[in-house]
Amino acid sequence: MKRARLTTTLLVAGTLWSCGGDTSGPGTTETTAQVTDPTGDTYGSGAVHWDLTAMTITRDADGITLMLDFSNSVISPTSGDTTAVIGYVGFDVDQDSTTADLASIVDEFRPGTGSTGLGVDYEIELVDYAQDSTVTVTGSGGTTGWVKPVFSGNRVTVRIPRALLGNDDGFLNAAAIVGNNHSPNDIIPENGHLQVSAPR
Repeated sequence: MKRARLTTTLLVAGTLWSCGGDTSGPGTTETTAQVTDPTGDTYGSGAVHWDLTAMTITRDADGITLMLDFSNSVISPTSGDTTAVIGYVGFDVDQDSTTADLASIVDEFRPGTGSTGLGVDYEIELVDYAQDSTVTVTGSGGTTGWVKPVFSGNRVTVRIPRALLGNDDGFLNAAAIVGNNHSPNDIIPENGHLQVSAPR
């Protein structure tokens, strides 16, 4: 299953870039975690290099809100602009690197050594946009649902309900990769992952 999923994902990415749950329940506390990334650390090809500066995840009882910040104003693929930003965000919902259901796209396309340390259980694919501007959330069994990214200024925001993440409690680890229609351009974080942890 892992190999088949990796092959499928790499075929999708290659077309563009190479031419769980905790038994404690969701709770009601809102928790926010953020990781930053240096500006000017992009790589790859294409007229526009998308440069991530931060990734923030806010978790609440109903799901998570993902925010990706960039050094420049973002362009949605729905605009038809060939320089638009695309990407993948991987989620390790059980925060256990040994229970991966999917391949880590961040690790497959990172520019050097290092690792996210993720056991990716779910992934949001900011690549193929439907006519209603939604993108898929994918798990080991395939698509779990669709969400609509919001592009505003230098930020892309995506709200993901718990149901699309296997009804996980929202405490999870994450990493992201973005690029253009020629190649990947940046990953966040540079090594390791963002961790959204339950308050102690």
